[in-house]
Amino acid sequence: MPSKLIGKFKIRAKSKLTRSILLYLVFVVISAMFWYFITLNKDVQQDITFQFEITNLPKSVTMIDDAPSVINVTVRDKGSAFLKYSLFSSLKIKVNFADFAEANSGYFRMNAVQLRNAVKKHLNREALIVSLLPSEINLKFTNLPGKKVPIRPDWNIEANIQYEVYGTPTLSQDSVMVYSDRETLAEINEVYTYHAEATNLTDTLRRELTIAPIRGAKIVPRTVTLMVPVEQLIEKHKNVNITVRNTPPDVNFVLFPSMVEVSYLVPKSLYKVNRDDIKLIVDYNSIDLTSKSNKAAVMLSEYPGVYKNVELLTDSVEYIIEKR
Repeated sequence: MPSKLIGKFKIRAKSKLTRSILLYLVFVVISAMFWYFITLNKDVQQDITFQFEITNLPKSVTMIDDAPSVINVTVRDKGSAFLKYSLFSSLKIKVNFADFAEANSGYFRMNAVQLRNAVKKHLNREALIVSLLPSEINLKFTNLPGKKVPIRPDWNIEANIQYEVYGTPTLSQDSVMVYSDRETLAEINEVYTYHAEATNLTDTLRRELTIAPIRGAKIVPRTVTLMVPVEQLIEKHKNVNITVRNTPPDVNFVLFPSMVEVSYLVPKSLYKVNRDDIKLIVDYNSIDLTSKSNKAAVMLSEYPGVYKNVELLTDSVEYIIEKR
């Protein structure tokens, strides 16, 4: 019997607690609705972002100046209006190119009043536009075809001491198209990249280079890709024949040995390539025939520029002179 009384007491307690919670929640909802109703009917000031697009651009026209992608508008209106703008309105301003293009000046112009009117079409009648950014639009365009001009790159490229720039640094293209008015195009004969710096390279470099802008002109494309081939240098040894120069016709000049070993660093891809691209000479005219020594100095005459640290392991050889 006592347990039944305790159970009933717990049920009543829970019912009172539940009713209290529900009552509290009802008041919260009512308060929230009341606050929301007041807020939505109160004048507030907020920033709205409109997408901006120029439509019906003729194929023969090139816009030299880029149109703004967005218009930032500060608006004063009812709170409920901003809810509508965010949920139900398409915040995009589309303007017809022909309506604002001035063929004589080569400019697309929308003054502050025209831009405000374009924005106003998307707002309530009671809305007040406080500010626009940009406040007006002035864009240069041209009907002329582009002019093809070469690119003059500006770079400083250096490989690591154990590596070599093997090959000529190249750009993805050697020229660009430039668009502008007739007078400006006549003065443009080349474009330049911004300076690029790359040192201590240990691998092939690929980097986007930006072309420096020219006031009053549009450059297409604005970036090109620089490729610098870099290879590891490997030490190589080779025996090279010696060539004798300026030997008199009545003299037989014999060298011992007739070849010497040369060491050098070569790009990895050339390591297994065997070429007669290193030239060694002994110059008969440089020999002091009055000296008791029968040693002739061996000199490097030619070798490819990609070979580094070229050294003779023997810098002189013996000789015999025989009269014919």
